[in-house]
Amino acid sequence: MKISCAAVRRLGRHFVAGVRASDRDADLEPVLSAGWVLDDGANLLAAFRESYFGRRSAFADVGSYESAVNGRGIPDMDFEELGPESIELLMRRGISFAWDALHAAADLPWKPSLLARVSVEPTMMDANMYTGYVTFFSAEFAEAMGIGEENDLPGIQIILASEDCVTPLPD
Repeated sequence: MKISCAAVRRLGRHFVAGVRASDRDADLEPVLSAGWVLDDGANLLAAFRESYFGRRSAFADVGSYESAVNGRGIPDMDFEELGPESIELLMRRGISFAWDALHAAADLPWKPSLLARVSVEPTMMDANMYTGYVTFFSAEFAEAMGIGEENDLPGIQIILASEDCVTPLPD
């Protein structure tokens, strides 16, 4: 697990330990239920693959393709405010979903080593409004995907490895 300096300052170093299964947005349950597929060497969440319309040939490597197909915004339609006060809740939702997806990948017959990037950033239109994002890709592409040392991670982000998520989150 890697936690950016900005995430440590905002959320604390032990933030992930406080995340619970109940933090996940219920709208993401069908994604988890659909599971993972291996498609031409790419580890993809089956539900996200079904709704992705880009071309595999447009990507230089498998990791970039995985990141594009497996990336989605963290649901926030039920939030009354999307200001700085939403950062913790967005991260809780994203981490809970990412943890559960990576935990499910542990049972796959091909045993992939995966990473999840959970991030929250100000929106492009309003620096006082925040949005969250989660994506997954194979660990072998960490460097190509900009995953270096914790101190090098920009913004508020947490990187989970499938090896971090071998046990389910507590309720």
